Amino acid sequence: MGLFGKDAREILVSQMVLISIGIVTGTILAISTDKILLVPGMLILLPGFLEMRGNISGTFASRLSSGLFLGIVKPDKYGTRIVKGNLIASFLLVLAVTLILGVIAFLITLFMFGIFSLRIIAIPLVAGLIANAIEIPLTLFMTFYFFRKGHDPNNIIGPFVSTSGDITSIVSMLIALVII
Repeated sequence: MGLFGKDAREILVSQMVLISIGIVTGTILAISTDKILLVPGMLILLPGFLEMRGNISGTFASRLSSGLFLGIVKPDKYGTRIVKGNLIASFLLVLAVTLILGVIAFLITLFMFGIFSLRIIAIPLVAGLIANAIEIPLTLFMTFYFFRKGHDPNNIIGPFVSTSGDITSIVSMLIALVII
């Protein structure tokens, strides 16, 4: 018997790997600041947008994990009604939250700085769609994968989706800046 139990080892290893990846994500953000600052209100929008990804994907993963442990969701069936319902709910939630974030950033930028820029509403919507198209299937696959491998997804998926959500959010935000 080692110093740490299985759960502690899973959590420790996942945290160490994901912290390292988080440093890379922060570097990408630091390098891209000049592009982000070109759009008024982006710094108002960015913290909420980054936080949203991990929260929505984390909740999605937790619901899947609970279903797997309770036997409601089968580890080899992705297309069940419960999984589809959670997928749809996650996509709709992202659309609603990104629209609200964009409107809040637009209003703050308008009233505090007098800058009228509707791009600040469109950018998070496009970025949210791009990030969701990557993050939600990735979360679904990884939750099922870790469960089938005998790991507790609750120990690993939280840090995983938080870090992968930051990466996909920053990259999708930069893509949306280029598109819009």
